Amino acid sequence: MSPVSRLVVCAWLVGQLWAVAPAGAEDFVESWYMSRGRSNMEIENYKAAIEAFEKVVERDPGNREAMRSLGLAYEKQGLKDKAIDQFDRYLARWDDDPDIAFAQAQALEWSRYAYREKDMLKYYRMGLKRKNDPGMRLKYAAHLARRKDTSQEAVAQYDKVLESQPRNAEAHRGLAKAYAWLSQNDLALYHANLARQQAKREPGDMTALRQDMSKGREPAVEGVLGVLAQPEKPFELYGFRMGTRGKFDLTPFTTTKVEVGAEHFWSSSENRAGGYLSLGNQFRINPSNRVDAVVEYHGAPRGDGLAYKFEYAYEGASLSVRPGVKREFRYDSFAALAGSRSSGQLVGLARSTQFYSEVAFDVDALHVSVTPFVGWVTAEQLGTNDQVGLDSKVSLPLWQQDNWEISGEYLLYLTHYGENQSGFQPSPREPLAGGYFSPQVFLNQIPRLAATYSLDNKDELYVAAGPAVQYIDEATRAAVLRVGGDAHVAYSKHISKPWFFKVMADYTQIASIYMRLQVNGLLVYTFY
Repeated sequence: MSPVSRLVVCAWLVGQLWAVAPAGAEDFVESWYMSRGRSNMEIENYKAAIEAFEKVVERDPGNREAMRSLGLAYEKQGLKDKAIDQFDRYLARWDDDPDIAFAQAQALEWSRYAYREKDMLKYYRMGLKRKNDPGMRLKYAAHLARRKDTSQEAVAQYDKVLESQPRNAEAHRGLAKAYAWLSQNDLALYHANLARQQAKREPGDMTALRQDMSKGREPAVEGVLGVLAQPEKPFELYGFRMGTRGKFDLTPFTTTKVEVGAEHFWSSSENRAGGYLSLGNQFRINPSNRVDAVVEYHGAPRGDGLAYKFEYAYEGASLSVRPGVKREFRYDSFAALAGSRSSGQLVGLARSTQFYSEVAFDVDALHVSVTPFVGWVTAEQLGTNDQVGLDSKVSLPLWQQDNWEISGEYLLYLTHYGENQSGFQPSPREPLAGGYFSPQVFLNQIPRLAATYSLDNKDELYVAAGPAVQYIDEATRAAVLRVGGDAHVAYSKHISKPWFFKVMADYTQIASIYMRLQVNGLLVYTFY
């Protein structure tokens, strides 16, 4: 009998012995088949290895090595479906084998197993739970980043890779795409830039992503022009301002604005001119939260030329909150703005400091904005004048057709001052010489219609106008009810791709106190 024949007979006898043997003999036979399976795996006789391991698994499904080895033998033999089924059974009992879990996850990446996407992700999670493999984590995160609803989890996985490999270009590319899904453009652009720095070349899809994320934040140079006319004495004030503003992003999270220029203000008896400088910066914490800061210095006033605004903003889907503090010039008169010496001594230079919090929300189609504030006004040779009030605006769309949209608006301004400092001559009696309109109570209500006409090329004309019903209560006079007016016009024009022009005009009538007409123009060149 040949050696091969003797081996076959021996195997047959072992099989028969296993079928009828007691427990001790079964252990011997199982060991024999396991040894046979291992040997055949070494010589790459996978068919024979499969037969051996199947024998063991058939009698003992709890044999971990046999369950695992059988799946590997199926895989080596090219029996992909059987290998996947076997590893499903194996991993269902033993979930602490990261190598098999990763192999199973990658096998299920084949398009023919697309219906098992959830299982594929489950096996990646199973493997990563036991083994921190950056390569496998990148694969897992890439699958998560393909869907918006799992992009946040993808971000967490990419971040874990960067904890140990901060210069991993693939992780930065993945984060850029995931953040783009989540509409977090700042973070998407930040990681796209890092990916470009770390890699020798940039894939075309990442170039397109960076361009998309940069839209609206391109550097720009703006020409600024403003004219102010307020003819009624003693609140007379005329002004002219011309400047240049630059806008650029120092980082994907910040936008910086720098404006320089000159301004000239005058009345029938006095005038002041000087330069000004404005520095502004916006820091975006995330898409919903940011911090804005603006600091200005003006040389035209006879004294204090400092103004500023610091604001934190939360922008939600239907609610926004913007608390802040600001210090502003009062443009009620030449004396209030620049300071006057017509009486022989310096009066005016009124500066308002306010702590406020703007809250805006939607109720169905109704948009509501409410801004309570508290603060004070300072003026030359006068004590601090406490100020408290409320600004609000309600708007409701009424009609829309083709390029037209009509809305109804209601504006309310309520202010209370501690004392009346509306005078221009130093006097122990009220009104005190502050040069700014400051009755004990001032209530201004403006119901108006607003119309917007939009063209296909995004040019737009906006007009809003209505009467102003005003209640004025001065401490030294009887309260009165006056009717004023309010109007606003804005027109924007896209001259060409880099050039944009906008002009705005405002008309305000404050009872019989003063009328103000203000026009501002803006010419913008954007570096695409």
